[in-house]
Amino acid sequence: MRRTGDLDAKDREILALLEADARRSISEIGRLTGLSAPTVTERIARLKDIGVIRRFATQIDYAKVGLPTGAIIEFKPHMNNDAKAYEFAVNREEVRDIYLVTGSALMVLIVRLPDNQLLNDLLVDLTRFGETKTSVILNTIDEWRPVFSCESAALESQAKDVRNKPPEA
Repeated sequence: MRRTGDLDAKDREILALLEADARRSISEIGRLTGLSAPTVTERIARLKDIGVIRRFATQIDYAKVGLPTGAIIEFKPHMNNDAKAYEFAVNREEVRDIYLVTGSALMVLIVRLPDNQLLNDLLVDLTRFGETKTSVILNTIDEWRPVFSCESAALESQAKDVRNKPPEA
């Protein structure tokens, strides 16, 4: 079995197409990459098995589902190995992402809430476990940037060229 870092050009093409549209059919991926459907299926399964593909997800517009308030919280627990602080953060549904980081904070939390009052309530709860430094997200310029956007664009362009090419006489 190949190592995780040993992705070939076809693996990267498959990843690019899935990043652009995770609902894309196996047959379409096969057509765009020049691979058979069983080969695409096997490659996707391998990419999942080795952890390159962690999950297939839907990107949701937070504001449209009632969570317009976003914030980035630098959180420094009172103790470095504070299991209760970690457990608190993991179990709060407002916390969308958790990163363990270097620097003055131990954790960075990305949160989404219905309003500023609930953000304030969360911050008050967090201060039981440590110090916080918060930045409210005013506007999202780009989120979920694809890793393989150039490859995806090139494959889509090639596919359009093939579809628009007149038949040979």
